[in-house]
Amino acid sequence: MTRRVAKWLTPESLTLIRGMACMGKNQEQIAACMGISPSTLRNWQKQYPEIAAALAFGKENADFAVMEALHRKAVGYTTPLKKTYKLKHTEFDPDSGKKVLEYEELQTGIDETHVPADTRAEIFWLQNRCSEDWGEGKTEAEGDSGGVVELPPVMQADEPPGGA
Repeated sequence: MTRRVAKWLTPESLTLIRGMACMGKNQEQIAACMGISPSTLRNWQKQYPEIAAALAFGKENADFAVMEALHRKAVGYTTPLKKTYKLKHTEFDPDSGKKVLEYEELQTGIDETHVPADTRAEIFWLQNRCSEDWGEGKTEAEGDSGGVVELPPVMQADEPPGGA
């Protein structure tokens, strides 16, 4: 084992490799960051299971994170949202009823906001996950009775309802 590969087999360096893969960098980019050629990285990946595992782990985590985000966008979700509110305080003299002090302060609170489902994300998901029924260009599907049911064409986001 050379000194060059040994420095990439430390726990800290393997974490860096996993991190680069999680960020979506491809093997050529990772090799460049490591200061080696892509062919050297491929060889190390074959020779050292630790490096292969770091690259695979990072890619899988990145893919799962994107799939989860796409799914959330397709079905909609509710999320907490931090908001800052301006509160106005007014104090009155109890005897005269006149205003004696007025001030404003900022307070932060948590509000919930709903992010509605995104039609484009739904279409993308269905075309890729259920391509036999929702593939690109599909205009008909089998109905319950076995007959053909015509499906309307997919409306583009910038197209008004009812056509052009």
